[in-house]
Amino acid sequence: MMKSVHKCPPFSIISSAANGDNVAIEKILNHYDAYISKASLRPFYDEQGNMYIVVDMELKGRIRTALIKAILGFEVRVK
Repeated sequence: MMKSVHKCPPFSIISSAANGDNVAIEKILNHYDAYISKASLRPFYDEQGNMYIVVDMELKGRIRTALIKAILGFEVRVK
């Protein structure tokens, strides 16, 4: 069984995002969207007591906001 390889966003995108480029920030958010969604899964119970696993959109929004803050606070240093 092969391991899946997930590449990081390119340096140019990270650098642009750290400088406040909205398009670059959106590309990074899209890159990590599946991971954020998986981290936002929560159990939900309906009226009959059936449990469903759903994405907690409030939690997902908070994670996305935290990622944006981290991106904007990221300092890119080139040697």
